[in-house]
Amino acid sequence: MKNFSNIKILILNWNGMGVIEKCLESVSKLKYNNYSVCMIDNGSIDESLAYVKEKFPDVEILALDKNYGYSKGYNFIFKKYINNTEIDYYLILNNDTILCDSNILNILNNGLEKYGNENIYSPTILDNNNKIWFGGGKLIKFLGYTKHIGLNKMLNFGKYKTRKIDYVSGCCMFIKKDLIDQLEGFSENYKMYYEDVDLCIRAKTKNIDCYVVDDTKIIHNFSSSFPGKYKFKKIFFKFKSLITFIYLHNNFIFFIPISLLHLILFPLYLIIYSMKVIFRK
Repeated sequence: MKNFSNIKILILNWNGMGVIEKCLESVSKLKYNNYSVCMIDNGSIDESLAYVKEKFPDVEILALDKNYGYSKGYNFIFKKYINNTEIDYYLILNNDTILCDSNILNILNNGLEKYGNENIYSPTILDNNNKIWFGGGKLIKFLGYTKHIGLNKMLNFGKYKTRKIDYVSGCCMFIKKDLIDQLEGFSENYKMYYEDVDLCIRAKTKNIDCYVVDDTKIIHNFSSSFPGKYKFKKIFFKFKSLITFIYLHNNFIFFIPISLLHLILFPLYLIIYSMKVIFRK
């Protein structure tokens, strides 16, 4: 492994005006010797694409003709770089994130040396209130149950240490390019949600582990892609992806009863989600 791995930062954008500005401003302050940035634009109809072209001319842009979603949007760029032998790692980054630490690439690069350069990494991810949004991922595979460790908790010093986790959030994922190529990118069976979990589970079949790194953090302005009334579409997409995940990663004997259980509980999921939306306002 090289001391300064060549890192390509990939940012998927869709109508990101209002968030992409702060994201790229934070990226421009990075203290690292060997990185570049590419924004994949998913057919934005706002001013974000024009803004990035004007204000950040060094950012490479792949402009797609429409919104292909998370998996397919990123897969376009993975295919474009498939024969690029200069890139060592990807930092996959949401357009609504802010890098709090200009040394994040150095810290993640150091993690490769300590925990293994084949593994998948994430920083600790905070929300706008400086509370934990992602301190690691837990998964019960046969139920399709996922959990963000430390969600809505204050970041207490020493409590959430660097450790092995079940999956890394696609909000910020540091991953070896060769691994992405081997896995053929994200599964396009998902329209939204579970793409990151699915990829990490497939990586585990190749003895790849996932780690959250406590030495560096980012801020995530979650749900910026679904403002107002559209937030309730999230639960439909998440439920659909949940059923897809159970089907793809479990024995068919388990799939039928577990899917029926989730269908029965769906009204409860709606109530719980509604309460979360109310209390976050």
